[in-house]
Amino acid sequence: METYSTDEAQAGADPVTRQLLRQMVARAMQVEPAELPGEDEDLVDHGLDSISTMQLISAWHRRGVEVGFPELMARPTLGHWWQLLSAPNAAGAA
Repeated sequence: METYSTDEAQAGADPVTRQLLRQMVARAMQVEPAELPGEDEDLVDHGLDSISTMQLISAWHRRGVEVGFPELMARPTLGHWWQLLSAPNAAGAA
């Protein structure tokens, strides 16, 4: 299982997969991936804060994935975030 650190997410790193998304969000929330809420549950309601979200955005940018804070916070769920991160235009910066 890949471990995640914002310092390790360098440009040219492996693309964000659904599993990696879960690992990264879980680490940001300081929980195990199995403890994350369901795909359509609000992450903010479960403890995700804006600073952690900005750190995730920065890590994704270093991986070549362009996504912004307003887009993520419009629907802060794992399901919506996966749609944003996996969209063809999200990887346009690579």
